[in-house]
Amino acid sequence: MQISPFLFRDKFMNETTAGTILTTDGIPLKISLQKSERKNKIRAFLLVTPLLFFILFTFLIPIGDMLLRSVDDSYINTVFPKTFEKYKKWDRQGLPSEELYETMFFEIKEGSGYSVGKATTRMNYAKSGWKSLLKKSKRKFKKIEEGPFKEQMIAIDKRWADMEYWKAIGVMVDPTTAGYFLNAVDLKYDVNKEVIRQKENRRIYNATWFKTFKVSVLVMFFLFDFGLSNCLLTSYTTFEIQQSFNDMCCCLFGHPCLFEL
Repeated sequence: MQISPFLFRDKFMNETTAGTILTTDGIPLKISLQKSERKNKIRAFLLVTPLLFFILFTFLIPIGDMLLRSVDDSYINTVFPKTFEKYKKWDRQGLPSEELYETMFFEIKEGSGYSVGKATTRMNYAKSGWKSLLKKSKRKFKKIEEGPFKEQMIAIDKRWADMEYWKAIGVMVDPTTAGYFLNAVDLKYDVNKEVIRQKENRRIYNATWFKTFKVSVLVMFFLFDFGLSNCLLTSYTTFEIQQSFNDMCCCLFGHPCLFEL
């Protein structure tokens, strides 16, 4: 009896089709491929990890920190916390009460020179003159031992009786602010935290934005025009060279050469 040479092949193919394909180690091929793919992904991730950390620590974290600082206005609240609490109760119809003057007097007098100096920089953004006023007052307040504080503070500097200085504090009461972004488009907060336009002589940023955008559009247009013209010229020149070479081949060999640039 003669056995067909294809019998064992057909039997093996039927068993393979019906069952799971195994590797030489006896592991299902699908599972083996999944493990191999997972290892490749881990290896690829480990290769880009140093670059990922570099971008994280040199770009993303500093940018995020700057964005948080751009809306943070909490430092001055830590320097004059009691003053700000009293300030919220002021009706802003006349000069503040003796209680508010007294609270601010002691927080200026007892505060450290560094913290008060840093706070005055922020206060100067809201109203020019706060920095010089607080520096002068901190030196003079050392001679004052008891009240009434309102009259003595006004005697030291008449700006303590200026309503504009007191109203300017209202812009800094909240721990967060959008004031820095508003300044970038020639806007600001008023004493009631309403958004208004800057004074005419301080409206400079919108014009700068417009000029920057205009220059950017013009540069983009000229570069696009130059790049497109260069591409068309290069393509035309390449075609002309190819045609000339083929014409030369026709003259020499009687047929065009199979040549492309």
